[in-house]
Amino acid sequence: MQTGLDVLHTTDWDRTFHAYGASGDAPGRLSGLLADDPDTLTRSLDYLYSAMLHQGTLFPATVPTVLFVAGLLERPGAGRPHPDAGAGPEPLRAALLGFLRDTAESAAAGRTRAGRAERARLSPAERERALGAIGAEDGGVGQEAAREALTRQAVLDLRAAAPVLRDAVQPLLTCPDALLRSRAVEAAAAVAALGGLDLDLSGAADMAETRDEAAVIVLAKGEAGGDTSEFLTHADPAIRACAALAPALSDTPEATRVLVEALDDPRAADQWFGTRPAAFGGHVRFTLVRTLAERARPEDAPRLLPVHRRMAALASAYTAERDCGPLLELAFPRPPGDGAEGGPGEVQRAYLRALLDNDEIWAGTVTAFPAHLRGLGLPMDREGVQKLAEA
Repeated sequence: MQTGLDVLHTTDWDRTFHAYGASGDAPGRLSGLLADDPDTLTRSLDYLYSAMLHQGTLFPATVPTVLFVAGLLERPGAGRPHPDAGAGPEPLRAALLGFLRDTAESAAAGRTRAGRAERARLSPAERERALGAIGAEDGGVGQEAAREALTRQAVLDLRAAAPVLRDAVQPLLTCPDALLRSRAVEAAAAVAALGGLDLDLSGAADMAETRDEAAVIVLAKGEAGGDTSEFLTHADPAIRACAALAPALSDTPEATRVLVEALDDPRAADQWFGTRPAAFGGHVRFTLVRTLAERARPEDAPRLLPVHRRMAALASAYTAERDCGPLLELAFPRPPGDGAEGGPGEVQRAYLRALLDNDEIWAGTVTAFPAHLRGLGLPMDREGVQKLAEA
């Protein structure tokens, strides 16, 4: 399977598409990743996410793009700083690894659905018919079905490319730069999870020097389906929490206990890392509380009320949806009044009072949290929530 410049030159880009239509513009836009001009390089990096991985969605043109990017990792020019690195010297290679990681994670999210169609993999003739339907001027249902079929096929094709992507990333697991090693570990874990491949991080583990690196390795092992239970008793609370996030430990009481313990001080958890692992995608506490809520059941709401109170106490109008939303969903599995009681129970009222105690949650005109409340059958405004809490 080809990578790098070979893919750029041999792909029939006019016979595939990205988020904005036919991808005939891809060779010119992607070649900007080889440019020395910062503006050209910035536009090409933006193009990866706007056209080829638009809002986390894969397209048929994403597959050759990923193979092209994988082939650039070994090029000397990929070691230069990239324009979006800010004040730090982060190399372009780190940004390319981030794109590989994000694409593999998006493909893995769609792998189950695509996997059900594995036996219905499109033949070359079917691909041509689907491309023809997309190019038809009348559009309609047939065009949309063809687009979905080709997108599902792209997930399968990217999964088939996982061994090639792993081989491209593997040498960087033991490179001298600590940040680059971490980015390579994250990319390798995502690719392994996508392709169902074995993940060997022994070299990176031997070179790990900081909490940040150790956390990335533990998170990667968990993402790839590994057993991280040995780290649940680690001396470092950050490493314990990273181990507890592993999907393989979702039914393990000790992992749940570690997550609750980590949220004894959510602000402290947010300060754990100098360079936050990509797995968190925002404040560390967001991932911890979301995972905790996903693993709990409605009957756990009383036990987790102290966690909710701590999260509500530090939330703002901008963060309340992610700080408070997960445990509110647990406490309100159905709108109050739908059950025989006719109103919220005492534990539910306690959850609401925790929201009322923080003025910052209700400041400004941010709509995300009120919309979340509405989705749970709760009032969208503070006055309505207060009336319900006093009911």
